[in-house]
Amino acid sequence: MKKFISNRILLVGSFLFIFSLACTDLTERVPSQITALESEEEFISALGEAYTILGAWQNHSTLFSLQEISTDVAAIPVKGQDWEDGLVWVDTHRHRTLPDHGPTNGSWNFLFSGVNATSRLILQFETLVADGTVDADLANAFIAEMKVLRGFYYFWLLDTFGNVPIIQDFAEVAGNPSNNADFQTGRTEVFNFIESEVLANIDLISDNPQASYGRIHKDAAHFLLAKLYLNAEVYTGTPRWADAEAQIDAIINSNNFDLEMDYNAIFATNNSNSSETIFAIPYDEVFLGGFNMHHMTLHYNQQAQFDFQDQPWNGYTTLAEFYNSFEDGDVRKDRFFVGQQFALDGSPLIDAEGGGLPVDFDPEIPALNMSDPGQFPTNRIAGARFGKFEYAVGATPDLNNDFPVFRYSDVILMKAEVQYRQNGGGQMYLDMIRDRAGVGSIPINEENLIAERGRELYMEIWRRQDLIRFDRFNDAWWEKPVSEPFRNVFPIPQDQIDANPNLNQSPGWDSL
Repeated sequence: MKKFISNRILLVGSFLFIFSLACTDLTERVPSQITALESEEEFISALGEAYTILGAWQNHSTLFSLQEISTDVAAIPVKGQDWEDGLVWVDTHRHRTLPDHGPTNGSWNFLFSGVNATSRLILQFETLVADGTVDADLANAFIAEMKVLRGFYYFWLLDTFGNVPIIQDFAEVAGNPSNNADFQTGRTEVFNFIESEVLANIDLISDNPQASYGRIHKDAAHFLLAKLYLNAEVYTGTPRWADAEAQIDAIINSNNFDLEMDYNAIFATNNSNSSETIFAIPYDEVFLGGFNMHHMTLHYNQQAQFDFQDQPWNGYTTLAEFYNSFEDGDVRKDRFFVGQQFALDGSPLIDAEGGGLPVDFDPEIPALNMSDPGQFPTNRIAGARFGKFEYAVGATPDLNNDFPVFRYSDVILMKAEVQYRQNGGGQMYLDMIRDRAGVGSIPINEENLIAERGRELYMEIWRRQDLIRFDRFNDAWWEKPVSEPFRNVFPIPQDQIDANPNLNQSPGWDSL
């Protein structure tokens, strides 16, 4: 049986989606009743619902898609009628989304479902402590864990939307919660809320990452604070590089993690023992589904290449410029599918429905939106496909690989960046990542730092955030024109404003 996810936890978690539709009608939600918790195992079982929400983390059409398709790493080209989808993904890549954008609304709902679940559990646990029905010392550790996990969900709300309602007390939300009428004041308030919650609880949660696999622990909290401070200038206008470095050093000095010697081991099907993973989502084809990158990216006919139980969707590709940014000999470059693809029996794959062309991936993509129906077969086999994670032969639509949300190589790259920004240092840390990749040293500077972060961390939901911090997000790249700075956050979805008139739309978006 995999990791900390058990049948019992998933049984509790199966009820969470009743409460995960939006943040704007909290008064209509009645917390489920927990009458007594007598052991650590019972607490873990109860808090499982706050974690199983993360099954949607690496899933199409929510936060993962929004974060990655809006960058210079990934796109979903239209292939005739396939992936036309009302041009929702074309608009995402070109930074031409509007407040009625479906994946934006899905991301808001996903993240606030996490806020709702953690806030509800905090209330339930605190009520049991006040009633004297649970051991306070035992309960307080789990209350602290839920507060830090709520900070994790709020971090992504801060990063994605900026100025959002702060919900601290599940029991006392009256009517429709509002965000601040002033965008920057509100965004800073969310930043301060996350910081205060994590700092107040970091010493109360587990300091054993192995025993807390798949859950928030002290090193994961340090990582969350490091990311918060790393992006502080974007979020609040004030840089916090030294504070970020202090959190990074806490992780390094814990000696709990190390770079994997084998890069591929981090993303293998059985990767739960990776020395690099700080906080992971323990996906499992039976107990925690939702990891379907193989379906999202591979060509339809690659079902025969892996004997998949279901056919892939032929969607996500990387951009040629990004693929070509990897040097020959870089082990990370080998994690893409390029060239002729073959079935398990060795026969070359042919796209019979796409004009009989061989499934021979060319990194160059003719167009994001193939307007000429006669050319769409070319787009069906265009673009290098993502193979960062191992795709097991015979896999179901749900992969068994764990997703490393926080990992140690990111800590090393953050260390390189904060040293460079403070005093021009950090070269040795940049070299550590490139040495593991099998390529030589390059001088540390902004251009090389953002490029190396892309090569190391692509498709791990950090690229958009990194591009914004390095002031590259609004640049032009393939099929994307220069975009306006207000698009550094996504709009508050129109569905949410329609349901809650107390929400203030972000500047720029309010004039569209």
